[in-house]
Amino acid sequence: MSVILAIVALGVLILVHELGHFLIAKLCGVYVERFSIGFGPQLLTRTKNGTEYCISAIPLGGYVKLHRMFEEEEAIEGKEGAAFFNKSYPKKIFVIAAGVLFNVIFAVVLMSAIFMIGYKSYSPLVGSVVSGSAAERAGFVAGDRILSVDGESVRSFEEFLYKMNDTVSSLSDIEVVRDGKKFTLPIENLKQSYTNQLGETVEVADTGVELYIPPVVGGIAPMSAAEKAGLQVGDRIVSIAGTPMNRWQDISGAVRTHAEEPLLVVAERDGESLELTITPIANDVSGETIGVLGVIAGGGDLTLRENPFTAVALGFSRTVEMTGLIYKGMWQLVSGKVSADNLGGPILIVKEAANSAKDGIERYFAFTAFISLNLAVLNILPVPILDGGYIVMYLFEAITRRKVGARVRETGQRIGFALLGLLMVFAFYNDIVRFIK
Repeated sequence: MSVILAIVALGVLILVHELGHFLIAKLCGVYVERFSIGFGPQLLTRTKNGTEYCISAIPLGGYVKLHRMFEEEEAIEGKEGAAFFNKSYPKKIFVIAAGVLFNVIFAVVLMSAIFMIGYKSYSPLVGSVVSGSAAERAGFVAGDRILSVDGESVRSFEEFLYKMNDTVSSLSDIEVVRDGKKFTLPIENLKQSYTNQLGETVEVADTGVELYIPPVVGGIAPMSAAEKAGLQVGDRIVSIAGTPMNRWQDISGAVRTHAEEPLLVVAERDGESLELTITPIANDVSGETIGVLGVIAGGGDLTLRENPFTAVALGFSRTVEMTGLIYKGMWQLVSGKVSADNLGGPILIVKEAANSAKDGIERYFAFTAFISLNLAVLNILPVPILDGGYIVMYLFEAITRRKVGARVRETGQRIGFALLGLLMVFAFYNDIVRFIK
């Protein structure tokens, strides 16, 4: 069922993209000859109002055939005024950019839906206090429930962290409840820097307040050390190499310095104890090789919901954040800071989408939104044959008042097709290598 949901997600994303081109073309008075999901031989066709709708054999995209996209193409009698090449440059660019725009809007809709339907979070409970930290000096103890930060109520531990990250004053008043009594604890607003997976230096609040997360597996990365060893979602990790795992944070510390070393992992599944030998995969982070199991923590104990206005605002904000991460990731890939082996193709996408479907609607929607944004970012690249390439061409024509010749355009399309083909072959190769491994 999860694989079917994965294929449905990809199909919907292609449909949304092509629907953008189709609807805006109609709005701009352009006649659409064909609307196809997929490429190659047509499997199903239906003609309505002069437009042929079809599903084709190769499900790696789709296309909208616009009437006389270029002047040299053959005209259809009675459709002279609906030819694409005759439209103004703003309309041409609007039609071409519409697919990308619809993918971005769809991502915002999905992310907004997550916030309205309900998303998992953790209660604002103090799991532990780091020795010598600002929290210890302020008087925090394990078990405190955080109620507010500087008078602003806190519903979850994540909200507490967000508010502390955003605070610029030197002190914050944190209201907590302990044994039924309320206290206000003034805490220093210290900051610490760390390097994320994209190699960026990020500054966050250094409170010393740690969330308690049980060492229960909530998700497993495809082809990871955990998946290969047979670890499953829901397993509680009891110990690693003889060291007890009392909380989720203990796991990374136990495997970090043991890359490519077999470790005995004791886990609990359905009330029964089992032993697994797991070899953490080596991962290079800012020049340091660390061991990684490929597991993520389980969902929180809270389900939070937002009103529609807040949900849309948060959905838009998260979409902007994800888009920024995609562009940063692409730059890291191009600059060589991230290995090209991380590039994935349709096989990996289907596998990841299937895994997200297993983890619930929140992760399924979030992953689908992420792929929708990837599709938008890919299509807007200024490469001939992609939407971005056409937009650059029409901008050039509009500015210079010179048409791009058919020979130049066709040469550019061949180069673009070759580049895209090589990228697809490389992505498929990576997918196959991952599958074999």
